[in-house]
Amino acid sequence: MLSRPKPGESEADLLRFQNQFLAARASPAVKIVKKADKRKGKEGSTDDERPPLQDSKDVVMLDDFPDTLPALTPAPPKKSKIKSANVHFEDEDPEERLDSHDRHITAVFSKIIERDTSAVAVTMPVPTGEPFPRTFHRSEIKSEVQLGSGRRSIFAQKMAAKKAAEKAATAPSAAECLEVRSAAPDALDPVGSAGEAPLPSSRGDKDDDFLTSQRPCLITGEGLGSQKSEQEAQAIHKENLEKLRSMSEEEILQEQARLLAQLDPSLVAFLKSQRGNNEGQKKELKMELNRPEEFVESLPVAQHGIRSSPSVQESGLEEHVREEENMKVEITDDDLPVKPRKEWIHMDNVEFEKLEWMKDLPSPRQKKTKKGMQARFSLKGELIPADADLPTHLGLHHHGEEAERAGYSLQELFHLSRSQVTQQRTLALQVLGRIVQRARAGEFASSLKGSVLRLLLDAGFLFLLRFSLDDAVENVMAASVGALRALLVSLDDEKYLDWTFSWYQGMATFPFVPNNEEEEEEEEEEELNGTEKCQNKKLKDENKPDPDVARYDVVKGLLKTRIQHRLRYILEVVRPVPTVVLDILHILTHIARHSSEACSQLLDCPRLIETIVREFLPTQWDPKVAEPGFLLTSLHGVACASAMKFIRVLAAGGRNATARLLNKFEMKSRLSRFVAEEPLDVPLPREEATRLSTESFRLWAVAAGYGQACDLYSDLYPVLVRILQSLPELLNEKSPVVELSVQRAAAVVSLLTHVTQTAGYTAELQAKLSSNNSEDSEPIPPPPVAWSQVSGLQPFLETSLKKILQQLSQTETWQTLQPLTTTCVIFLGVYYSAYSQQPSVNPVDCLEELERLTSEVLQPLLSQPAIDSMWDLLRPCSALCNPLSCSVAPESVSSIASLSCTGGKPPLSLVGSKSPFPFLTALLFLINNITHIHKGLTSKYSSVLGFRGLKDYLHQSWQSGPPSVTPSSAWILRHEYHLQYFVLALARRMFPVPLERYTSPPEDNLNLLRLYFRTLVTGALRHTWCPVLYVVAVAHVNSFIFSQENTSQETDAARKSMLRKTWLLVDENLKKHLLYYRLVNAESPLGFDLYEQLPPIRLKYLQIVTQKEITENAPSLDS
Repeated sequence: MLSRPKPGESEADLLRFQNQFLAARASPAVKIVKKADKRKGKEGSTDDERPPLQDSKDVVMLDDFPDTLPALTPAPPKKSKIKSANVHFEDEDPEERLDSHDRHITAVFSKIIERDTSAVAVTMPVPTGEPFPRTFHRSEIKSEVQLGSGRRSIFAQKMAAKKAAEKAATAPSAAECLEVRSAAPDALDPVGSAGEAPLPSSRGDKDDDFLTSQRPCLITGEGLGSQKSEQEAQAIHKENLEKLRSMSEEEILQEQARLLAQLDPSLVAFLKSQRGNNEGQKKELKMELNRPEEFVESLPVAQHGIRSSPSVQESGLEEHVREEENMKVEITDDDLPVKPRKEWIHMDNVEFEKLEWMKDLPSPRQKKTKKGMQARFSLKGELIPADADLPTHLGLHHHGEEAERAGYSLQELFHLSRSQVTQQRTLALQVLGRIVQRARAGEFASSLKGSVLRLLLDAGFLFLLRFSLDDAVENVMAASVGALRALLVSLDDEKYLDWTFSWYQGMATFPFVPNNEEEEEEEEEEELNGTEKCQNKKLKDENKPDPDVARYDVVKGLLKTRIQHRLRYILEVVRPVPTVVLDILHILTHIARHSSEACSQLLDCPRLIETIVREFLPTQWDPKVAEPGFLLTSLHGVACASAMKFIRVLAAGGRNATARLLNKFEMKSRLSRFVAEEPLDVPLPREEATRLSTESFRLWAVAAGYGQACDLYSDLYPVLVRILQSLPELLNEKSPVVELSVQRAAAVVSLLTHVTQTAGYTAELQAKLSSNNSEDSEPIPPPPVAWSQVSGLQPFLETSLKKILQQLSQTETWQTLQPLTTTCVIFLGVYYSAYSQQPSVNPVDCLEELERLTSEVLQPLLSQPAIDSMWDLLRPCSALCNPLSCSVAPESVSSIASLSCTGGKPPLSLVGSKSPFPFLTALLFLINNITHIHKGLTSKYSSVLGFRGLKDYLHQSWQSGPPSVTPSSAWILRHEYHLQYFVLALARRMFPVPLERYTSPPEDNLNLLRLYFRTLVTGALRHTWCPVLYVVAVAHVNSFIFSQENTSQETDAARKSMLRKTWLLVDENLKKHLLYYRLVNAESPLGFDLYEQLPPIRLKYLQIVTQKEITENAPSLDS
């Protein structure tokens, strides 16, 4: 048996004993168990699990150390108990920090607050005859009292027993308790402490005994912290009673009124409620309630035997408190919404206040106040009247504020939209979307003050929707998409934009950029810097926070949040239901209408266009979709007209965007697929198939306008001829989709118009390509369509036009066919304009063709009474004569561009169903082209300017001021100005007026001069578009900037600023025209002559204004 180590043995002996023990393989006498390591989360290993040590040397073993390196995973964060104590801030005073951690005895003494012991009796220690006080032993203390449970030491239990014994020794006897706990009547003590019971209402011998035995109801003295706290509280109470006895009744009443006026009413009610805690008080209270006429405040009086009288000085607040108390006291079990039962625990004392929420709601009523009441909405987004009494089962009363009113406020819906419950978030977003949709329809304009949309956007509604789009729950995503579509998209706006697509220049892009004055002022200084301006503006927007950008442009703010990437993810990965897909396509269409920059961002979004083309424009799909009653559960894999429309709007963003769509995203094959097949043969519902075919032709027309996709014309020529041959059949068609069929036919004619216009330049470009030997400029390749391929289209369309014009007197048929008639007239104008420029065409044949068209078609048309009535409709349908017709909608906000077409336009408006503007503009366009080619036919059309309706319209439009500039007015007035331009151009050919009449005298209207300058530098007014107006604008601006007449300070600053901006122009041609303009010359190609060099006076003035030497940098005239 191994022996234990003995004193005196060295460390070598201990090692020898250890080796002997290990060699014997004996079991140890004591087994050591290692506690679990909290950081490892499992039990530690015991000593038995360790391998035997070597005899030669000591080996240190590491527990649970693996043979291979573990994976690098983030360790759980360690919690430090002293970390918070070591944290300090830079601006913290080191001295104060040291003082706060000071543990010196002086720091302890400095925090001692001395208690007032002036009224405490001082007792001397009891003499014992011993030098020191006798110490007690814990065995002397009785420990029979069990003080609670828990792991407490024996000493702690003994000390607790000792304190309990001391407390029992100092407690009053039962007789004393009986004396001091007498019942107190219902009176508030106005002089004593706040918790004391009131005195009786009369005095006598018995009352004297009562006053001497009374004790406070609330004050117990526990907060004093001493062993004699109850005695101190009783002493204070006795002093208060003596004070009351020494006061007269009048003094007590005055003191009571003063206290009631100062105390909180809720505190008064609480103190009164504490007076009924014992049985005696309850009996007296019941006796007082049986005598309502004597139920008044009982107050002590100065003399014995005098009854107290009612207080005449009590305030209305005290009466209100008493009424509430009486009401609460008189409540019985029958009044409770839930009857208490005996078996219910702790229900012997019913608290009515906690059961009031179960009572029936009071009936709602209209508050008579000057301030507006909070708007509340139903789950359908309807505004609920303030006095509407709706049943509670509708789910409209689940809110705290104004519980009796049905509906939810915007604030409550915002709060509910961030709930952790999915159904609540979904419901809140759906209701907010319906509210927005009704607000944009103008339903709240007459009921609510202010704008609901503006209030929502200021509250962060846009980013609430953006955050909700990132939700992982599909229902929340769907509700967010629907609300965002209601905020951005107006389906009525899209309807009228499609309606005007076939008008003159109707295909031209109209940007949905908000008209923000603040942004315009920022851009005004940069608008002359060309490419540098665009780069600076883009950099400025990138540096701005998203909310600041969205404040003036919602679409630009959404693009900053990369919303296109999230929408792509929803379409590609989530694959939502068809309604959500259509909403997303509408949103993307609205974003594409914003600007060419927005189109570029959509095209650059990875897999967005690929997903839309692959999923929603497939070349084949399940034919069951076209079956009646088929429930479409998924739109993926099915052709969709909305997807084709989005591609068409995206292509209108520019030539480069169209080329990318046709070549990179394989839209040519899609065009061939949907154009070649008749809508009746497409496996889709009839209306959807017609819309899909219409949008396909419109996309092709946009591409042909850029000279692209014209190679498809020769491949699909038989299809186009078949459609042209079927145009007269539309006159007798009575199907429900006749309007859609007319729109499709108008889209086909618009396509042919642009193909014809492109083919008209083929010969010219081919000639330039053959004769161009210069290597400096890259020649433009001719389009893949020749004039000979389109020359056969004119007979088809002219024949169809004649048949349609025969229905001019039938109002209903004419309104249905008006889009097709307008496009046919525009086609003829483009055709004859290009026909006259073809080198292969005999000019005499062209003139004879125009004479035949005038005599057979146009002159009979102008003589019809229906045309006369059209001129009469110009004035009532004009936006210039009726500025309110293009006013903004009630809920329009500046950050979201809108055409204000929500709810539809009236028939007698510029874009209404009875508007004569589209057809008359097309007719004037054709007449101007004819008179431009054949000067001898000008007199044939002089009757146009003699129509009384046209004269009245022009006279009224010039007298009334133009409407305010909004997206709606800019879009509508563009079409009206086209008509006025053709009228003026025709009038100039009949009644030639010298250009000097337009340029003299010089213009002195500063606002008009600024408008001239702005249209010139922005490119809105060009010589190739409006040569006469271009000459007028250049002449007036040149005269203004070089004028040196004495004028006002504002005008002088404006012309110097305009001259400096002219000198900094990037467009050298415009800069040369504005600086070197000399005189009007109708024979010159420009319409005016130019100086070869600036006159010395002008050169010196320009040098002074620009403050630099400009002679070397002055642009020289080209020969």
